[in-house]
Amino acid sequence: LFNSKLGSNIKLFCVLSSNYTFYACRCPRWHWLALKVGCAGLILLVLSLAGFGVSVGFLVQILPIEKCAAAQENLTEATERSVILTCPRDWHPYWDKCLFISQTSGPWAEGLADCSVKEATLLFIEYEEELFSEKIGQTFYIGLNYVPAKKIWKWINGSILNPHLLQITLKDEEKSCTLISKTKVFSDICSTDNHFVCQKKLKHV
Repeated sequence: LFNSKLGSNIKLFCVLSSNYTFYACRCPRWHWLALKVGCAGLILLVLSLAGFGVSVGFLVQILPIEKCAAAQENLTEATERSVILTCPRDWHPYWDKCLFISQTSGPWAEGLADCSVKEATLLFIEYEEELFSEKIGQTFYIGLNYVPAKKIWKWINGSILNPHLLQITLKDEEKSCTLISKTKVFSDICSTDNHFVCQKKLKHV
């Protein structure tokens, strides 16, 4: 009985196998090609979705960092704008400088030495807007003098006078030191007693 059932099962398996082979063989070849292409497309779609998920996760992580950096930059700029610039006592703010107007008078070299003691220098003009200030109520020595050997006007910081900024008519080479008033700039003999103006940079506090 067992052998007969086993034989029947084997025959059934053979019939099913032959039928499967028969139907499989009857399928057109392009069906298999389409199936393979469809599987490949499905795999690519899954990989693309996985890559998109990674990109979204990366952006979610990086955006808070960028926002934090931008906020820190804005805070730094606000802090820099809020810095107060002040001048020492008895000095007057003027543009980006502090000016000291002397109450005593003396020759040009004495004014230069006095400014140096104050860790400053005689005033030198960098911009046209700095000329003829109301703060300069008298006539004062500034840090500009004539160099006869080179026939040039030179500031005490070493730079040469820009002729578009100032033009000084020199009638006598002995008058090689420069003074400024409310209305003009002119030269005089350096040994003449005059007031002077010292300058230093504004201090950050």
